[in-house]
Amino acid sequence: MRSRRSQRRRVARDTWESEVAVTMDETKVFQRSDMPAPKKRWPRILGYFVLALVLFSGGLVFGFYKFATAPSDLEMELGADLTGRINILVLGVDAGVNGQRTNEWTRSDVTMVVSVDPITKDAAIVSIPRDTRVFIPGKIEEYSKMGHAHAYGGPALAIETVERFLDIEIDYYVRVDFEAFKQAVDALGGVDMDIPISGEYSDPAQNLYIKLEKGPAHLDGQKALELVRYRGYSNADIGRIQMQELFLKALIKKAASLTNILKIPTLYEQLQPYFKTDLTFQEIVKLAEIARGIDPDSVKMAMVPGIDKYLTENGRDISYWVPDGPGTEKMVNDLIKGMSRERNASVRVAIENGNGVPGAADALATIMRDLGFQVVSVGNASKQDYEDTRVVARGSDEIPQALALRGVRQICPSARAYKGSSIPEGADVLIIVGKDYKRPL
Repeated sequence: MRSRRSQRRRVARDTWESEVAVTMDETKVFQRSDMPAPKKRWPRILGYFVLALVLFSGGLVFGFYKFATAPSDLEMELGADLTGRINILVLGVDAGVNGQRTNEWTRSDVTMVVSVDPITKDAAIVSIPRDTRVFIPGKIEEYSKMGHAHAYGGPALAIETVERFLDIEIDYYVRVDFEAFKQAVDALGGVDMDIPISGEYSDPAQNLYIKLEKGPAHLDGQKALELVRYRGYSNADIGRIQMQELFLKALIKKAASLTNILKIPTLYEQLQPYFKTDLTFQEIVKLAEIARGIDPDSVKMAMVPGIDKYLTENGRDISYWVPDGPGTEKMVNDLIKGMSRERNASVRVAIENGNGVPGAADALATIMRDLGFQVVSVGNASKQDYEDTRVVARGSDEIPQALALRGVRQICPSARAYKGSSIPEGADVLIIVGKDYKRPL
């Protein structure tokens, strides 16, 4: 598993803020004092409702924390810079036979990536069906089902598996079991939703006896758990994920309706024993602060595309959800990496050669066009000795700058963001190609 609690991640946002404070006439990047990572953990605060209570009623958490702590405590930053999203892996784990867990490392019944963009205020939830065929690295080193990764190696192996499968970096994880889910829903006062189907499902081995009735319903924790665990769909696990997404939307709306800040400490006390996460309380607060600008209705939900298929492995026929490679890559680019061609098309860039290598600006222009950006001009910079590639924008153009920098860093990871006013006419962003840019062969 990657070292997600590195110095880079802790001060990434500080670095972004210091970079854009540099004008084109300055050569030094001024940074705030780095803040040490807090040693105290809040190990069981979040779960499924991290999506709702933290991300979409985040203003309440932020308000309470601001009321209860000194302002300087709010300086803790999250693992994202101008080009990065904050990715949280949410694991819903089996409770075991008859609800009795015999081993902490059990299969994950639910695997979701919650991705939040702190700059554009976009948010997405990507579900990975538990039967998805993925390569599980480490001591396993074989293809198996996504739900098995946690059983083989806990959150660390689940994170590594998802990172490899989706080609992303996971910043944090949240693990919750069925009892935690029930407690979270009850702590929020239940959830109202319109159940789209009627049906019955039973599994004596797991003590499951579920009956759904179509129509409006108020769901307490137990009823909500039955809803998300129901498996009587013609399309099996896929139907269950679609139902979970419907419930998640209802949960988000319920959490967003909370208005009493004084309830927050009580909610924490109720839920703390049931969750495991590597998010610190300060990081949760920072997530809440970011989430104040996110519209719950704008949250995008998607599932890894693929097909149900039996594959013969080691002499056995195994049922898998076989992912669609190109479809999955496009989904990840659009929803998690923020590299949507449609979104990029709104950004106008001017590109200037600042390293003296003939054709460097033209080569980058071709790449940026392929990514969907509007290249309005290509030319030479006023000097040819820029060491670093610069993505320059006015202070009011933070989102276009973030999108352009993501594109440039596909080819030149060391490119940096700068603030400046000398942007060519008709452009939102100026890209100056520096000596760190290596033209693709």
